[in-house]
Amino acid sequence: MTFAELERAAWNDPKVAVAYAALWRDFVAPSIPQLLDAALVGPGDSVLDVAAGPGPVSAAAAARGARPVALDFSMAMLRLGDPAIPKIRAGAARIPARDATFDRVVSNLGLLHLPEPDAAIREAARVVRPGGVVAFSVWGPDALALTIVPRALADLGLVRPGPAGPGFFRFGEPGAFEAAMRDAGLVPMESSRVAWNGPLASSDALWRMFHEGSARTRAAILALSEADQARLKDEVVRRVESFREGDRYAVPTTVVIGRGRRP
Repeated sequence: MTFAELERAAWNDPKVAVAYAALWRDFVAPSIPQLLDAALVGPGDSVLDVAAGPGPVSAAAAARGARPVALDFSMAMLRLGDPAIPKIRAGAARIPARDATFDRVVSNLGLLHLPEPDAAIREAARVVRPGGVVAFSVWGPDALALTIVPRALADLGLVRPGPAGPGFFRFGEPGAFEAAMRDAGLVPMESSRVAWNGPLASSDALWRMFHEGSARTRAAILALSEADQARLKDEVVRRVESFREGDRYAVPTTVVIGRGRRP
């Protein structure tokens, strides 16, 4: 199975889509207004939400008075979005829209799911209007919450080879977004870093997020025996316990937002 096939199989599964929508919603919510601010989204703007998933970015853009269109290859995801928001079922590397169609193009945490992230940035540059802004958010390299499961896998000696995909934190490295925007024909704008403590309702919530509502990490977990999955879950829960705040948990995380303007 290729990386693209793995991603498509996961996100076209209605159970995975529903799990992602429910389990990740509050955790990623703080990044959304920051992304829309970076893209300068305002009333009346036409906005393409790439890799829209269940549609929280589109909904937030609509709440600002913008005119969003949600794009995703997964119909299971698109069905979870606001029915009043127009939707396009398509991949981010081949957007079925004419050149210079949208005022803004945004994507929240979508690039790591794409087998050709640079092609997606080029497509975003193609469909945004002259003077328009493209903005993508990705997990930052210091997003601790995103390292707990992979590090537990490694420390327990449970890592199994999987299909090669883009580096999980590639675009979070200094200068990476600027180079990608420039290569896509955009004028790079200043990137920004957003940090917050991701809320978790229970010590096993992070485990459920990855076990039930992710793609490549879920595949790595499901490749294990039931006994090893149980060992891994116990280790993840143990690590999350150190982030208890009263009856809840808050795990440090960050995103990096890169943006560019079409000349």
